[in-house]
Amino acid sequence: MTTTDTPGPIAAVEPSSPAHKQAFALLNASTAPVWLAMILFPRARVTGWLVRRCSWLFAGLGVAYTALLAAGVATGGERVDFRDPDSLRAGLANPTAFLAGWTHYLAFDLFVGRWIWETNVAAGRSARLPLLLTWWFGPVGLTLELARRRRR
Repeated sequence: MTTTDTPGPIAAVEPSSPAHKQAFALLNASTAPVWLAMILFPRARVTGWLVRRCSWLFAGLGVAYTALLAAGVATGGERVDFRDPDSLRAGLANPTAFLAGWTHYLAFDLFVGRWIWETNVAAGRSARLPLLLTWWFGPVGLTLELARRRRR
């Protein structure tokens, strides 16, 4: 390997503003109670109450996602070519674009987690591990859940 082949430092990332950091914290906090209830207290009445009413949370995440996308476009955000990994990586380096992407992850992971919780509670099975893995690692938890279902 020549010196030109060695990987360089990670590209500088635009620092997040205090508002972006606060939004990130609020977005994470918005889903945590539902996740914790589904994982720690899957059969508790309060968990059922939370899960049945989390459509408002999906709506809120959808509004936040749409607003973040609009803000990115309105501020002349860089056009991203989704076929080019370098273009996508550069686009996500923008704090607003990153927040939009993170909101997308939060919404979809919670949707999958809710499905895992609902179907397992209805069947009288525990789903703690798939739920925890879905919360932390998204597709890993879904893959485990699908493998568990296939074995039944």
